[in-house]
Amino acid sequence: MLTKQEIKGRFERTTGGAFQGIDIITDKATGVQYLLASKDTGCGLTPLIDAEGKPVIAGKSEMNTKAVSDQTVSPF
Repeated sequence: MLTKQEIKGRFERTTGGAFQGIDIITDKATGVQYLLASKDTGCGLTPLIDAEGKPVIAGKSEMNTKAVSDQTVSPF
């Protein structure tokens, strides 16, 4: 089981924008990106996939950013 510190070091959470309750989680070890949808008392997590059904992999520049608790990105 991962510790809190290991989780914060491995995963990056990008939030913000027009879609409240929708976050992108990036696994910095593999680059795989996940969609996290949360609202009130429920949530769901699924890997993002491309048109061929393969997982979306973040580029290296996307993976070298702040820790989970420090990351907030808004396109607006």
